[in-house]
Amino acid sequence: MQRHTLARIVLLCLSSAACSAGALGQGFGFGVHANVTSSNFPGPTVDSTNQQIGSAYGAGWGGGVHLDAHLAVLSFRLTGDYIHYAIDENKFRDAFRPLFGSAADQMSISGGGLSIYTLAINGKMRVLPLPLVTPYITGGIGVAWISRDEATTSLTGYPGRTFASTSQSGKTSLDLGAGVDVKLGLMLFLEVKYAWILTQGTNSTYVPVTIGVTF
Repeated sequence: MQRHTLARIVLLCLSSAACSAGALGQGFGFGVHANVTSSNFPGPTVDSTNQQIGSAYGAGWGGGVHLDAHLAVLSFRLTGDYIHYAIDENKFRDAFRPLFGSAADQMSISGGGLSIYTLAINGKMRVLPLPLVTPYITGGIGVAWISRDEATTSLTGYPGRTFASTSQSGKTSLDLGAGVDVKLGLMLFLEVKYAWILTQGTNSTYVPVTIGVTF
């Protein structure tokens, strides 16, 4: 819990710094953005089959703040993000089919949500600058805090088992992607990245699609 509180404090500090960016001069900007992502995060392990539920989550939603530093050709972006995923019940049921067969269709699950806080620094290199639209490529490194809520199951209305909550803190994250800046009074951007979190065991991956505005 203390580690997740620290992650929230980091995001709040970044937000405060972003709001003060205007005082730093024309080479700096701050903004906000929203994310929708697909993911491949392993879920709980089914003890009876010794099988970890692969890619147990559906689409994730979230957002964050960013602080930009602009140089002649290369820019840097410091970002703080929060993303939340709900567990995919169909993928969860599939992991139990070796045990229960078609009865697995009667299983239900509550809880199990996955939360991710990330703090990252990315480089941005512009490609073919145009008057209103500027494509760019980006890549960066960061740190991630991951927590999974407790999950409980039931089968045909009868209580099943409980999967304890888990967390991993301070995990290295990497990303590569591309985007486009659109200048319409404000600076808007659309960005797609492929991201890795070096979690214990199997690495976790996700693909955030981000839309944002920079002031």
